[in-house]
Amino acid sequence: MRRTAPARRTLGAATAATMVAAALTTVVTTAVARPAAADPITANQGLATVAKYQGVWTSPPTHLTGGDTTDAPMMGNGDVGVAVGGTIANQTFYLGKNDFWSATSHAIRPLGRIVVSAAGLTGSSYNVVQDIGHAEVRGTYTLGGQTLTTTSWVDANTDMFVTSFSLTGGSAQSIGITLQNGSGGTPTVSTSDHDLDADVVADAGGSGDPRARIAARTIGQSQTVAGNKITLTMQPNTTSTLVAGIVSSGDSGSWQSAADSMVDTLTQQNVADHNASHRSWWNGYWSQSYVQIPDADVEKSWYGSLYLLGSVSRTGKYAPGLWGNWITGAMNWNGDYHTNYNYEAPFYAALTTNHIAQMDAYDQPVLDWTIRGQQLAQQNGFSGVLYTVGISPGGTSADTSLHNQKSNAANLASDMVMRWEQTRDTTYAAKVYPYLKQVGLFWQNYLTKDASGTYTITNDAPQEDNAYPQTNSTLSLGLVHLLMQGLVDMSTALGQDAGTRATWQDIDAHLAALPTMSRNGQTVFRETSTGADFVNDGNDIDIQAVYPSGQVGLDSAATLQQTARNTVDQLTAAWHGGNAPATFYAAAARVGYNAATVLANLRTEATANSYPNMAIHHSGGGIENINVTTSGLDEMLLQSFQHDIKVFPDWPSGTNAKYGDLLADGGFLISSSLAGNSVQYVRAVSQKGGTLTLTNPWPGSAPQVYRNGAAAGTASGSRITLSTSAGETITLAPPGTSYATVQTELAQPLQTSGTGATSSSFASGLESGDPQPAWLDTVDTAGGNVSGVTGITSGAAGPETSPRSGEQAHTGTTALMYSGSASGTSPHAYLKVFDLSGAPLAIGTAKTLGYWIFPQSNATTPWVLAGSTESECVAVDMVFTDGSTLRDSGATDQNGNGIHPAQQCGRLTLDTWNHVTVNLAAHDANKQIDRILVGYDHPGGSGGYRGYVDDLTVN
Repeated sequence: MRRTAPARRTLGAATAATMVAAALTTVVTTAVARPAAADPITANQGLATVAKYQGVWTSPPTHLTGGDTTDAPMMGNGDVGVAVGGTIANQTFYLGKNDFWSATSHAIRPLGRIVVSAAGLTGSSYNVVQDIGHAEVRGTYTLGGQTLTTTSWVDANTDMFVTSFSLTGGSAQSIGITLQNGSGGTPTVSTSDHDLDADVVADAGGSGDPRARIAARTIGQSQTVAGNKITLTMQPNTTSTLVAGIVSSGDSGSWQSAADSMVDTLTQQNVADHNASHRSWWNGYWSQSYVQIPDADVEKSWYGSLYLLGSVSRTGKYAPGLWGNWITGAMNWNGDYHTNYNYEAPFYAALTTNHIAQMDAYDQPVLDWTIRGQQLAQQNGFSGVLYTVGISPGGTSADTSLHNQKSNAANLASDMVMRWEQTRDTTYAAKVYPYLKQVGLFWQNYLTKDASGTYTITNDAPQEDNAYPQTNSTLSLGLVHLLMQGLVDMSTALGQDAGTRATWQDIDAHLAALPTMSRNGQTVFRETSTGADFVNDGNDIDIQAVYPSGQVGLDSAATLQQTARNTVDQLTAAWHGGNAPATFYAAAARVGYNAATVLANLRTEATANSYPNMAIHHSGGGIENINVTTSGLDEMLLQSFQHDIKVFPDWPSGTNAKYGDLLADGGFLISSSLAGNSVQYVRAVSQKGGTLTLTNPWPGSAPQVYRNGAAAGTASGSRITLSTSAGETITLAPPGTSYATVQTELAQPLQTSGTGATSSSFASGLESGDPQPAWLDTVDTAGGNVSGVTGITSGAAGPETSPRSGEQAHTGTTALMYSGSASGTSPHAYLKVFDLSGAPLAIGTAKTLGYWIFPQSNATTPWVLAGSTESECVAVDMVFTDGSTLRDSGATDQNGNGIHPAQQCGRLTLDTWNHVTVNLAAHDANKQIDRILVGYDHPGGSGGYRGYVDDLTVN
């Protein structure tokens, strides 16, 4: 939204209400696109990296229903979004859905709420983790000796919301589950079979409004239903699962029965199968690309932003509005599709990150508005299309004002043109080309051409409601250039409109120059040639000809580059302003602005301006900020918008970095690594064929070239040009580098030695895609060694720590099994498991260790003697970079027990999952974790011990 301060607007007049109702019938909930097959190396790197990052809350969120970005734990499947608020005594799951738009106000509306009340745990501790790798939110609530844990997720493949409950210790607990409408009121409820059904409507009494049903039931344990409440009675050491099917009238004409059938007959095994498919979808998503940099905060923000993108947008679904699908109340600006940058920006994030499928929902609202756009243009005496600022689905508007802007349709075209340039997908081009021609028609007739042949833009406000005259808006000049270039390229590829192509080329070649002015002794871009000059108010309109428009870059004239850098320099309010960050960082990188400054400000965005859910938040908008770190960082690592691929074009000297399968113009997937200021390799996968043009990363050298792994000679020159065929992989490396060496470098994670890099968090549930042990059954001779402990069976060479699937697991199917057999006076065994030495995890002043442990007795394993409690004398341990250990630091668990394995004896419950947390900062503040161990230690202990450890986190 082009504004200097947030302010609500009055709703536009209700128009074309019936078009919403009609449009709502076109989206089918079962059409869920799965991520494309990924390169195995990229997949391994991506899955291992994302597994490091989680959002953590130790107290409930506080910003829930303010009409903007919430600070709550968030989940979503591209249609349904869920935000979690409150303690377990009164926890609310806020349900939003991308198709739940009012047919009267054309505003997005909250769909409903599910309230979970475990009153017996009032006053419990609060620990909630948003696991972005698995797209799950897990809660742990402890009071006295009793712990309730929850695992929640929105199924990636159906509109089903799931929350599982697991109770350990204490006595039975009663859990109330209440269904509410979007405002927290009582909905129309009914029961069918085992379900409690709640029917809700976007606007009470609204004609043609979408309706929806929430069909809820629990699986396992005893439930009763009365009114709009399920009462679940849970016994200690049991589990139960809440399932809720969410179906709207836009999904199906039989929306009520469809919701019921989604959950009616589900068993726990069915839910487990759904979860496996859910995790598989997200594994595919994370396998598409990766980045690895030493700055863990910025790296985390990149992955966190992609989690939000995957949660809000999906093929076959309605596009998300300003705030995504996390609709918790009456949303600011109606939550609409704001066309003057907000709607476009989050979808830019899908481009270079190689998540093109997340863009699929973008086009439909724009195309649906074409007839209205033509009518509005005609009403104002123009040709082509003219778009208002606030459109909504099905050709409707939540804000009917133009706000003196002519650029909205061209702004909307930017995603389409950029997608075409990066993918070269002619099927996609054919879909959007008619719309782009209509936008081009408007400008062909709206521009004025003077005697010199220069085209000028008049009466077009760069910011909302700028009073005329406003001539040659820098924003619009850049967008019209991009539009004309896209039309020329698409028409050529499609073999259409050769006669009009010359007109588009003429406009692109003779559009007025970007206006400039002098400010503080520097030449900078001006917002207009007549009208607004230089505005440093948290917008970045002055620099948007660079990004997204792509009209200035490192291949541009030196004076133009310098003017752009000066403009970045003078836009001091844009780094963290309300409207600018979504596009400003990418623009700064594109013109080679000081890389250390860009990265430092990205770090501020990732920390000071981010919630624990990893959502960057500013007053200027919501999910637009998904693009801050994604495109900002990607443009530092890879540029191609001037049809010349540059690796590490704006990266700090002396800082290693690595990435895989980022998408470049022309449909090339690029992987590269920088170590010691030298590029190790460039791998380009040609998806469409065509010419690969690359700035030589090894100036003055002739790099080795490999085609599909076979030697293909060398290349030379400052700019390398190679022909490619579709599906071909081109690999370039420094002279003399073997292909085997490149493959080794591709497969290894970022090398951080010498960079001072640290990690900020760690998490592993031992599942596929999680960080895996660096060592199996390996004694840490330097970190505690072994004495008096042998293998628990004759087949075990010694004490064991290794992943096991299908035996016991706290979540998923895999956990770390530990075992051994003790004898002698002081038996102990410390086995190293996870290696963090490449990027030691910095504890700082606020890190917590958490893990689940299942110590076994003879009741669950024959290898432990009857009556033995040896399996309890085990704990997760750490060796710090200074050589000291967690066990000897005096650290204690949440119950005040020492975390030394010997001090855990008698403190755990056998044959059940125990949750252990340790405040690391209390005794080990500012240390760095080098490796993670599992230790057994029990002076005087004897006999076998065995058990499992799962879901280990440090955050």
